[in-house]
Amino acid sequence: METKRKPRSEIMHPSHDYNQLVQDLQKATQGEYEAIEFYKALSRLAPPDHIRYIEQIGRDERSEHIVNFTKYYRQLTHREPVLRPVTTLPTDYVAGVKKAIDDEQEAADFYQKVYLRSRDPYVRGLFFEAMTDEMRHATRLAFLYSNYFLEQGKI
Repeated sequence: METKRKPRSEIMHPSHDYNQLVQDLQKATQGEYEAIEFYKALSRLAPPDHIRYIEQIGRDERSEHIVNFTKYYRQLTHREPVLRPVTTLPTDYVAGVKKAIDDEQEAADFYQKVYLRSRDPYVRGLFFEAMTDEMRHATRLAFLYSNYFLEQGKI
């Protein structure tokens, strides 16, 4: 009797864990893609002295995350993640920064859950790095938010 050999990805990650991980990577990739587009739009609304900080979050950190998540998704599934178009972009700087802070905190919470759920050192490292970056982004954005009002003389 010949037994069917499991794919390497199934051996590394039991079936339920594997399916959940693929879903988590898809969600993470979509979130990072949306964030990249969001920060591009937000940088166009930002005061001149805030632009470089917004662009840094959007370009440097986000591009690294989406590359890593996409690469691992591709390794596991042999497919590209499906990215939906971004439909909601900021039209006001202050409201955009507030939304960005919330989004960064939500992403950090999601990445923490994936990190804690996984036993795979690579997955844990991937999501731990993303989680700590999201926390750093939220802190930077909170600074920009309060600094904006300070500069406007509203604090």
